[in-house]
Amino acid sequence: MLTLHNSTSAIAEKIFTVQIVALASISTLVVSSSSSAWGQSQLIALRQCKNVDGKVMSPGDRYLKAGSPLCPGDQIHPKNGATVTVVCYLNRKILYINQNNISDAVNKCAPLQVTEADKYRCTNLKPQNCPTTLKGPDDDNSVPRPRLISPYISGGRILTTRPSISWRAVPGATSYTVEMEGNNVNWQIQVNNTKLPYPEGQPQLRFGRVYRIIVFAYQGNSIISHAPLVFGLLSEKEQQEIALLVKQVNEVKVPPDEAAVGVLDTIYMSKNLVNESIETLKARVAAGSKNPEIYRVLADRYLEAGLPNEALSEYTTANKLAKSNKNLKELSKVQEGLKLWEFITNYQRARTGPSSNDERI
Repeated sequence: MLTLHNSTSAIAEKIFTVQIVALASISTLVVSSSSSAWGQSQLIALRQCKNVDGKVMSPGDRYLKAGSPLCPGDQIHPKNGATVTVVCYLNRKILYINQNNISDAVNKCAPLQVTEADKYRCTNLKPQNCPTTLKGPDDDNSVPRPRLISPYISGGRILTTRPSISWRAVPGATSYTVEMEGNNVNWQIQVNNTKLPYPEGQPQLRFGRVYRIIVFAYQGNSIISHAPLVFGLLSEKEQQEIALLVKQVNEVKVPPDEAAVGVLDTIYMSKNLVNESIETLKARVAAGSKNPEIYRVLADRYLEAGLPNEALSEYTTANKLAKSNKNLKELSKVQEGLKLWEFITNYQRARTGPSSNDERI
């Protein structure tokens, strides 16, 4: 066994302590303009981030390459003339940072602060804030309706110009008629099931325009009930922005689960595109992902879309996977989601009766 002299041992202990301090500081990296590029890149290569605030999506930073995680304490230092794109996970923001606005970008990836207006805004997650409307002759809750499931709508907008349409079955219905109307679009199609791919022979929807879908349930030749849905498409400028961001995700080769639940979900939700987020997460489920976060975030998005039945199914799967993987952090988030689900469904039952759990919120 190697034995050190007392003085040698003390020196070694000091060196070891300095190494530990240096490694500890890596996780909360603060970029210094006086650091050499080589030294900075070495630190970034060695660091480990327990929590990730976002991801750098484009080249142009002096030290963080495209695809780098954004750790707490990181700062962006764009090169001369460059604009660095950052996707912020904590607040669903997309930042475009250059030397002219670098001071404004500090702490912009911090968790979103809830304002007073947010507390009282009417949403699917806060149905108690929504006004109770007077019932008309067609508003009888005892009459089942073909409640629309997709396109999944939260903020009233989607991205796809040829959305698939689906709805809940109505007991006793023998057929359905789907009607789509809006700018440059006006068609009706009769089907015998509860799903309709966008018709190939019909003109696609246009960016920046508003449309309405109505599904009529028929029993023989008589209409039993109907359900409408009004939505809009993103503007062409916003669509181009989203398309570029998605292209960058593919270029930096983000792992599929991380891309779906982190980067792409943030990109889509920055524009309230619940439909696109749900479709992306469903693709990972179909691919056989065992990541509980995929299922939990999918459940969260179903709640935002006003679909508690679908949310409960995904929360249940996420709960099983988190327990199996002993993922305590994710398990805690699942429990929070289930509490919100229980509140929303209980509120709906109290307001409209037990059948509300089977309807869009």
